[in-house]
Amino acid sequence: MILLNLFIEFFKIGAFSFGGGIATLPHIYNLSEKTGWYTATEVTNMITISQMTPGPLACNLATYVGFKLDGFLAGLVATIAFTIPAIIFMGVVCKVLEKFKSSKTIKTILKVLRAAALAIILVSAFIIFKIAFFNNQENLNISNFIFHINYKCIILAVFLIFCIKKFKISTLQSMILSGVIGLIIKF
Repeated sequence: MILLNLFIEFFKIGAFSFGGGIATLPHIYNLSEKTGWYTATEVTNMITISQMTPGPLACNLATYVGFKLDGFLAGLVATIAFTIPAIIFMGVVCKVLEKFKSSKTIKTILKVLRAAALAIILVSAFIIFKIAFFNNQENLNISNFIFHINYKCIILAVFLIFCIKKFKISTLQSMILSGVIGLIIKF
């Protein structure tokens, strides 16, 4: 039954996640709340591991969740279920875009979809920001947020942004560097 549930849930995520891998994160968080398969904090760990492995973030997340729940076969089922909608959708979209590439309506639709994708990505960024910088506190408000700030994480993030921009380090290098720093500082 778990394989069928994984297939259905990741098929739905694959069918409705527009905007790339990061845009799947709200769906992944909602799935954690809906099913209890993993916690919101585990999602942050899943993102970290998925970023360190080759392949698209969203596919890696699907594989991770499936593998965590029921091993290799479940990871494979979740990954296949997630990718099927994209394969179908891209086949249809490529045909339509080729046929109507100069259509003003199609151009307008694409502009609107970009805005929607941006909104989804910003929601994902906010969720990660809250978990990383405020230890996922649910009851944050103006009077108490200062006491929940994870200053070490903010300093590390700023340092990594500097290293990525200044020294052009890769995603993997930034993950390794942050892991080493984390071990030294004992987050």
